[in-house]
Amino acid sequence: MLRADLIRPRLEYQGQQVLPVALPSDYHYLGMAADLIRLVQSYIGQRRGDLDEALKTYEGDSLDYPIIRGLASVLESRATFGNEPPVAPEVIRAAMFQQGPIIYDNDLFSLKTRAQALAETAAQFNLSPEQVDMALFADLAEEQTLLKTGDFISPGDLIGRYNMEVARGLLYWAREMRLTVYDRYKDVFKYIKLFKLMHTITPLNDSVGYHITLHGPISPFVTSTMRYGLQFAKFLPALMLCENWHMEAEVRPPNNNQWLRYTLDEQTPLKSHFKGSGLFDSQLEADFAAEFEEKYGGATRVWELAREDELIILGDTVMIPDFSLTHRKDGRRALVEIIGYWSPTYLQRKLAKIHQAQRSDLILVVYESANVSEGTFEAVSMGEVLTFAKKPVLKDIIAAVERCAIKNEK
Repeated sequence: MLRADLIRPRLEYQGQQVLPVALPSDYHYLGMAADLIRLVQSYIGQRRGDLDEALKTYEGDSLDYPIIRGLASVLESRATFGNEPPVAPEVIRAAMFQQGPIIYDNDLFSLKTRAQALAETAAQFNLSPEQVDMALFADLAEEQTLLKTGDFISPGDLIGRYNMEVARGLLYWAREMRLTVYDRYKDVFKYIKLFKLMHTITPLNDSVGYHITLHGPISPFVTSTMRYGLQFAKFLPALMLCENWHMEAEVRPPNNNQWLRYTLDEQTPLKSHFKGSGLFDSQLEADFAAEFEEKYGGATRVWELAREDELIILGDTVMIPDFSLTHRKDGRRALVEIIGYWSPTYLQRKLAKIHQAQRSDLILVVYESANVSEGTFEAVSMGEVLTFAKKPVLKDIIAAVERCAIKNEK
């Protein structure tokens, strides 16, 4: 995350609105990004303090210093710094300090020079004086060594990532974020859960999709503002995994005495660096979809198969069934959840969600490999439970869909 002083120069105010100003990928800034990438790479194996001094030298008296520092901050956040001293630095320091006042050169009033103290401490730990000197303050950030610079990044990608950091850094000062999403629900809720964000969910009344309200770090519900604010701001790239979405946030940047609107949607040029989930979570789901399309797809299909297009809202969490089947003429719908071999913990959570959902239109397709006792799912489900030894019989599933499907009230 960028510091506040690196974000504020990239904000533009328009009445009651605020928006981040994207850094253009023009000749000037692409050259600057390329310079910084080369500079950081050239310091692999050297001290972080030396790298910081080199970056200050590159910056000089440039008026672009906030941008230079921001780009460098992005590069450093991707890098790996570390130190593995042979003895913990605090142990070395304690041994050195126990030897009393130490100076660099002998004089009439000192008993020991720094070189003598290093030599004696080295003998105590069976190290060389040079190893002791390096380990003495190895736990300080500036003494860490640049080990890796991360995966390859081009100058254009660096500018894109910098623009993302500015855009999501603005959310650090948010009271609330209101989202409208129409797809990729699993990815959205994966990152809501990962960053432990407080939220409420309501379905849209007139279309497929959901309103999601995320309570921000300046919300009255939040106590640990700094830590939660970082988590809240980090969430933004998850939205760019969706194809159709809209965000509106209420923010109050520093030195501003009023709440401002901050909006983004799928038209933004920002690109997510988060990894999205695959189309299917398992081969069982992929095989089911492929066989359904082969046998019941085409122009004459009666039921339309869709992947994870509905949320079952369960208080502070959600259940996202694997598939939905919608009748092309009358609009009736049923949901299908495929349950194969999973860990006991996963099955416990799944059973709890099924029990809490109490949906008569939810069909459970259970493989015997799930290895649960007979009647386990029937005991918690209001819908139908179909068990198969090797693979589902699609005509049996279609028959269950006909029995369970209901008109969508949404």
